[in-house]
Amino acid sequence: MTQETQRAVLVGASIFLLGLSLQAQLSVPQELVVYPDLIVHNAKIVTMNDYSLNASPGRIAEAMAVRGDLIQFIGSNQEVLRYAGPQTRKIDLNERTVVPGLIDTHNHLHNSAANEYFREHPEKVEPFVKQFITSGKTFEEVTKSIQLIVKEHMANKGPGQWAAISLPAGRGVGIGPKYLREGGITEAQLDAIAPDLPAALLSGGGGFLVNGAARNELRAMFMGDPANVDAFLNNWEARGPGTAFAVTRSIMLTKYFGERAGGLAELADVLEEYLGAEPIAGGFTTYSSHLQGLEFLPAFQKLVRENRMPIRLGFAFMGCAEFYGDMAGCFKRHGDWTGMGSRYFWNVGSTLSAIDGGPPGMCTTLKERSGYQGLVIDGCLAKPGTLYYDAIYTMFRSRMRYVVNHAMGDRSMDIVLDIMEKVVEEDPDITLEDMRRLRVTSDHCFMSPRPDQIPRLAKFGMIISCPAGPNLPRIVPWIPVYGEQITDWNQPARGLLEGGVMVTSEGEEGGDATPFYANYQRMTRRTETGKIIGPNQAIDRVSAVKMQTIWAAHYVLKEKELGSLEPGKFADFVVLNKDYFTVPQDDIPTVFPLMTVLGGKIAMLRAELAEDLGVSPIGLQKAWKFKPDLDPAWEAQLPRTEE
Repeated sequence: MTQETQRAVLVGASIFLLGLSLQAQLSVPQELVVYPDLIVHNAKIVTMNDYSLNASPGRIAEAMAVRGDLIQFIGSNQEVLRYAGPQTRKIDLNERTVVPGLIDTHNHLHNSAANEYFREHPEKVEPFVKQFITSGKTFEEVTKSIQLIVKEHMANKGPGQWAAISLPAGRGVGIGPKYLREGGITEAQLDAIAPDLPAALLSGGGGFLVNGAARNELRAMFMGDPANVDAFLNNWEARGPGTAFAVTRSIMLTKYFGERAGGLAELADVLEEYLGAEPIAGGFTTYSSHLQGLEFLPAFQKLVRENRMPIRLGFAFMGCAEFYGDMAGCFKRHGDWTGMGSRYFWNVGSTLSAIDGGPPGMCTTLKERSGYQGLVIDGCLAKPGTLYYDAIYTMFRSRMRYVVNHAMGDRSMDIVLDIMEKVVEEDPDITLEDMRRLRVTSDHCFMSPRPDQIPRLAKFGMIISCPAGPNLPRIVPWIPVYGEQITDWNQPARGLLEGGVMVTSEGEEGGDATPFYANYQRMTRRTETGKIIGPNQAIDRVSAVKMQTIWAAHYVLKEKELGSLEPGKFADFVVLNKDYFTVPQDDIPTVFPLMTVLGGKIAMLRAELAEDLGVSPIGLQKAWKFKPDLDPAWEAQLPRTEE
């Protein structure tokens, strides 16, 4: 039975049950009676069933009935409670507010799960990968630091053990990126320092560099034609800004979970434990991300087959961009998987991950002001003639949904839009409407989009995923470099909505702030230190929560199943400690979930509500921060390169 058919049967059966309640004198076999399993009542249920870009929350009800994993009825207390059967669980919410389960459209929670596991168990991963941070203010000092690490800390390395060496970053403008970009060291020189040690130099904005021993390991790890691995490693754009993290992610996952007996089962356990705790405590029942690390896909499939998925995940496939030179050919053969999967795990498209880097490796049309020349690295990884450009073009020509994932600068957006225009012009079988149906996305909104790009985004029906949190203070140091105009390019939610572009919410940075602290920042544009950044882009509280619910459901291609509370949709919802919609604006950061329900089952229940209900708490009891800690470096002024 398809999902659409099941919803139709449920609604039909519900209508049948209504008939029974009106004609109780009829004798009906018990098997035909479909009483709700759960009814929540005496609540303020904000359904968010207004799909428009307006600031309307849609219908507001008092009660909701759930049967299995689907919503059965919504209405007044009197309307819904009369459907209760002898086994129906009824929860009186004492006028608390209920919203749909939250959806995060860009968060690598599975990577966070693995990273936390490695932090808690360093003794397990160190036999495979040891991580170091170099020092030095000149190229010569950095090279000496690398030599010292290899000599003193890796002299007695274990078999197959890697050294992952991070270069001085300094918010991306340290010497590390320039060290790699400007020839501070070559692969041959790194070979001379570490001839038998697989070593990777990581520099964030400057990408990464591996030596010959590491190259041989990667050829073996990724199998197939070694020339494809070499083509990737020999191409600067493929291993440029924004790609360095791929090395440690892939190596640590493959070496520890992928090459050990029992590793896959262990990774599945790690994912189940973390994903069933951290995001669920925050009211997130769905998230979207690429899967970077070849071990994640089989681990998630194991959870799906064993009915153990603790959260819903709409994933983007990026296997063609992981140490693979023929990206375009790979995507052509891969084809379109969009929408395939299960209720808890489905494909939302294909991706290259980053098409530019974070600061200073953004791909932007802007030039640095006087005094800051040379500070910025050209992070345009998808310029015409590059592997990335050809891959994006091939995806669109193959009618694949391209999930941009990471585009920090405005020029990156220009490149993608130009490719879309080119494909529509060249292929008579691909129309503008075909392109709009793809719902191409772009994530991060750091210095993008420009105001003049918004009509083009609307033309192609793109959906833009924007964070809050550190992205606001992170832009502060770059205002003197590029000018005040960039504050209106940073998370321009109001401009996008007014221009007819759907905007969604992402929370990649994580942290212990409540899930609605980001909405407070979207409303005030205020950083933790009180700076107001781009006040013209502030939005209202209803639009902010629509970014986390019904609009986000469009991003993950599940607006018929998720994002609002309606009969026939999945019973994913959150009970809040306060009424988000009426509390004073400054109290919004103190709003958090008391109960999270996923597929009709209580996945998290805080002690505060559990006590009222006379039951035990369930799940992670997170200690929320109403104002997150801010690293002062986020807003610190950048060094001038000339006076």
